[in-house]
Parts: sequence; C-alpha cells; structure tokens
Amino acid sequence: MSIVLKYFLIFIFLQALILAGSGNFRSLFVLLAEPEPDENGVMISNYHGVQRKVYNPLISANGGLLYYRDLENYIDTEKSKEYFINTADWLVKNSINKTDGLKNGEEYIVWEYDFPWRFYGWIEPPYYSALAQAESIYVLALAFDLTNDEKYLLTANKAMKVFFVDYDVGGMVTIETPDGSSIFLQILAKPEFVKTYVLNGHTQALIFLWRYSEITNDSNAKVIFDKGINYLKKNLWRYDTGSWSSYDLLENQATAEYHKAQISQLEELHDITGENVFKVYADRFQKYLKQMPFVEE
Repeated sequence: MSIVLKYFLIFIFLQALILAGSGNFRSLFVLLAEPEPDENGVMISNYHGVQRKVYNPLISANGGLLYYRDLENYIDTEKSKEYFINTADWLVKNSINKTDGLKNGEEYIVWEYDFPWRFYGWIEPPYYSALAQAESIYVLALAFDLTNDEKYLLTANKAMKVFFVDYDVGGMVTIETPDGSSIFLQILAKPEFVKTYVLNGHTQALIFLWRYSEITNDSNAKVIFDKGINYLKKNLWRYDTGSWSSYDLLENQATAEYHKAQISQLEELHDITGENVFKVYADRFQKYLKQMPFVEE
C-alpha cells in the first residue's frame, strides 16, 4: 500500500466518524468508503447507500494535501505534483459563486456537497462544511506558492469571505457573542439544520486557516482565526466530561482516535498562540487517555 493510500484511508476512517449520526455511531461501517483517484488523480468516493460515486470536497482536498506531502518527501515527484495541481484545479473549477449572505452584496465562494447523507439524522443537499472550506483554501494557497498562478490565490481569497456569512443565511459560522468577537466554525452547515459544535472540526479548520494566512498574509484569515480562538478559550470546558473529551455539544463522546486528535490539535494551537488554556486541556485530555488502559497509543 502506498503512503498516500495508507494515510488517506486513516483519514477516511476518521471522517466517517464525523459523518455518523448524532448519538449513534452504528452507521460507521456503512458510511466508510474506499477513496479512489479519478482519471486526473482527484479523489472520489463511492459511499455504500449512495448509488453513485461522488466528490466530497473534504475528501478531495485531503487527497490534494497528501499528494503535496508526497511531493515534499520526493515520493513519485512528477505524478504527485501533477495530481496535486489537478486537485487544486478541480477546487477552482468546482467552486460556486454566491452573493447572498454578505450585506454589501460582495461575491464569495463555497464548495457544496451535492448528495444527501445520514449526518446527524439526515441532511439534504446543498450543504457546506467549514472544515472542507478551510482545507480547500489551504490547498489553493499551497498551489499558489508552488506555481505562482494567481487564479489559486484569487479563489482562496474569495472563499475566505464565506466565514463572514452567518450560518442562518447560508454561511458556516455561528456568532457566539453579541459583539461578534467569538465564533464557531461548523463542520456541517445548512440553515435550520442542527448546530452540532464538533470540536475537532472547529479546531482543525482554524489550524488550516492559520497555515493559509502564513502563506498569503490574508488579513481576513487572521480575523476569523482570532474569533475562533476566543470561542475555544471560553468554551473548552464544555467538551471536558471529567474523564474524557466530548466530540460535539450533542452529548456524543469522542472516540479514542478523535480524543487523541483533539490533544494534538490543542497542542498545535498552544504552539501557535501561546495561550495556556490549550496546554491545560491538552494535558488534561492526555491524562484521561493514560487512565484508559484499553486504548492503544
């Protein structure tokens, strides 16, 4: 098994947990699908229960990052670069322009999910994901850095603007304080759909936006990052059960894999921000992990 496929399958396993229904992870193995590259190397998924192969923006963007990792590590360099650029081109081509949601009528870009699935009960298309949006933006920033082609940067900059659109009018962000200084990036987003508050989706999206800002210096990314950090500083306690971490705010406990992922994400956010609260909770969650002898490290 190639390194790309190995790590990609691990990621698919984790994302299948994201997409499992609220309070019921029995559908995990039904949701699991083997990703495969299309004729251009862009990752496509064949989900059981969906009678066609579909492009999942999150899965496609993740495939692009794995191609980029192989390129950095000089693994099948020519093919890795070709497939990475093809993925970035797919993201540009499949981005959707919108004008509703921003008060000034300015255009922004989203990547839509165009197939129904049993996420937290059931969700019909179109719907969106802040995590898919952030990861796609980061892929485009890397493509710009690699090629100096402005189309990638222009698309990424435009896609950033959706984070200023409220969830209830088609955005991916819930505003958590009256002054707007605290926001949450929702992993599943559609007006009137349940707000799940998935912790790892929010934290990983923030990390992608930080990495994007490091490449592009886009001030919008820094604004959104800071507001998302404000939410975590005030609300991490809500994900602490006293013996484990919660996956979301709908009473779903994190799996062992997600618990460990949340530790890593909090450690990275501590490195980025220097905020002690992230180290406190990373250490606390690590302690819970060590108290669970049945969990494999």
